[in-house]
Parts: sequence; structure tokens; C-alpha cells
Amino acid sequence: MIKKILETKGYSTIPLKKTKSQHLVGVFEVNDLEGLFLIDTGASNSCIRLDMESEFSLIAKESSMELSGAGNEKLNAKPTAKSRITYKGGFIMKLKFFMLDMTSINKSLADQGSENIDGILGADFLKRTNALIDYKSKKLFLKV
Repeated sequence: MIKKILETKGYSTIPLKKTKSQHLVGVFEVNDLEGLFLIDTGASNSCIRLDMESEFSLIAKESSMELSGAGNEKLNAKPTAKSRITYKGGFIMKLKFFMLDMTSINKSLADQGSENIDGILGADFLKRTNALIDYKSKKLFLKV
């Protein structure tokens, strides 16, 4: 029912998958390469694994900065030029990512039986796409 209402308002529907760690993830393309992205309403910025810079054809900026995680941990991040995000070939938007080492994040997910992620789509992406998440049906609704 919600899907029909939102589609009449111009929203696109993207199916998500719930991981064993209870996170929601979706498959998106960044610069034409498919990756698995965790949907994180608590993350201010969208991020991509540092070791995937060349695979995603990211253009890193010269400077780096410290970002804060949920704990006291400081994460060294490199901003990128805007990249193209699509879903099944349909353009969603251009977005600047922060590249960071996600080894500890992926280790934590693996310890809980979940697969590795390539990145995180955070509040910057969710706000700009007027995102709505239906947790019950595991769907992400975007209006772009």
C-alpha cells in the first residue's frame, strides 16, 4: 500500500536486504561499479572503502580529515570529488564520498555472520533523496 502511494508521488523503490547483524543493505552502482552499501541514518556522511578507490573510479582530494564514529574512535577520511550513483542504470544523483578504512567495520560485520560492505550511504544521501525506509518490507523509497 505504501509503495503505491509513494510511487504516485514520484518515489522510486529500491529493495533492501537485512543482514544477520540486523543492518539494511542495498546494491547501488557508483561510477558504474556495483557495490553493497549499508543504509545508515546515523552516519552524517556517505563513505566508501579506502581500498576500493580505483575500482569505483574515485577522485580523491588532496586533503584528509578526521571523522568521528559512534564511539570515541577517530577515523582518517579522504574526501572525493562527486561521483555518480545509480540503481540498475537509473541515475539517482552525484554525491561526494569520504574514503576510509572499513577493515574494522567489515570485521565486526563478519563476526556477526554478515557479508562485507563496500560503503555506507548516510544522512547526506538520505536527506537529498527525501528517503523513506520501510523496515517491515525492507524497501528504500527515494525521490530524486
